[in-house]
Formats: sequence, C-alpha cells, structure tokens
Amino acid sequence: MKWTILYIDDQADNIECFSELLAEKFRVIGTTDVNECENLITQNYPHAILLDVHMPQKNGYVLYQEIIKNPLYNNCPIFFISGDPSDEIKIRSFQEGGVDFLPRDINCEEMIVRLVNKINVYLQVSTKLKLGNLSLDFESLKAQIDENNVELTLLEFRILGNILRTFPAKISRQDLILKVWGNVSIKPGTVNTHLTNLKPKIAEWNYQIKVREDFVLLLKDL
Repeated sequence: MKWTILYIDDQADNIECFSELLAEKFRVIGTTDVNECENLITQNYPHAILLDVHMPQKNGYVLYQEIIKNPLYNNCPIFFISGDPSDEIKIRSFQEGGVDFLPRDINCEEMIVRLVNKINVYLQVSTKLKLGNLSLDFESLKAQIDENNVELTLLEFRILGNILRTFPAKISRQDLILKVWGNVSIKPGTVNTHLTNLKPKIAEWNYQIKVREDFVLLLKDL
C-alpha cells in the first residue's frame, strides 16, 4: 500500500512534478485551492501533508494553523516547502510547528528519505490497538470486531482509540475532548452524543463503554 501525501501549492506545475518524483513510493493528492484542504484531509486521511510557504490566498503558515485546529486532522506530519531556502524561512517553518522544511530543489532521494522517516515515526505511535475481540488499525483506519469490519466515522475512531489507549484506567471527559478535538470549544454533551451513536456499532464487542460522572471507562462483558 502506498502512503498518501496531500500537497497544497498555488502552482499546479509543482504539484505535477512532485507527484511524478514520488510516484513509486507515495500517492500524491494535490490542489492549488487552499479551501479544498479540509475536505481532502477528511476524505483521504493522509500520512503526511506538504504546504507551500508562499501562496497568495493563504500562506502555508496560516493554513497550518487551520489544519491543526480541525478536529478531523489525524495528526500526521506536516512539512513546509519553498523555493526560498533562506535561514529566516527555514527557522520560521520549524517555529510554526512543521516537522521539516524541504527546499524546492532538494535531491529526490533525500526528500523521500525525510518523508519516510517522519511518516514512520508517526505510524509507530500505537498504530494498532487490540482489546478483546476489537482491533483498531490507525494506518488503514480500519476497525474490526471478530475480523468483521466496523464502519466508524473518523471522530468515532479517534474517540474509541483514545479510550483504548487509556485502558485500564478511565479517561475524563475533558481529557477526551482535548485529545480528540484539541482546543476547539466542545460541550461535554457532545461526547455523550458521539458515544451514544458509537455504541450500536460496537455492540458485538466484549467490552462496554460506560460513563460514570465525568469519566469514560471500559467494562468487560461477563
């Protein structure tokens, strides 16, 4: 399976060029329209995102902040890329939160190695979780109970994943909101709504999600 890279650049030629250079290892999805970014992230679950620093409508730094605040962003590594390799641009790219800076004239082999290394780090952080007869694969975003696929939304997948990562301890509703939605203002009742929608989908799981006061925990079916 090829890893998916989302590339946002105001120059279509740049997207086409990089798509060809990376084709052997990656599936590159590119757009020159920054307003398409959110939909492309939620539809494709990229393994990495490349942002051109200099774009007229929104520069890469502004777009970066919008991406990380989106509750459906999957925490994949974000790279900045630019034809301006000055120290000022490189330093700011790291200050803004990018995992790496790629000059536009970078050697292809070096670029692939940098991408692969950062993606591997991302994927090695608990890419697979299993509890009872339920398994979650964070690379393919696949949930299964007794090897049968369970159709979850990305938010449901992230909620369930964070509950499993905390097990056997319980997780507070506020911590769950922070891990799933970040700093976005979410009412506590929203968590209950998502849990209510999630429970029928995982009814065959031999664990149950319970809410006790302000905490969410798992109990094994007897």
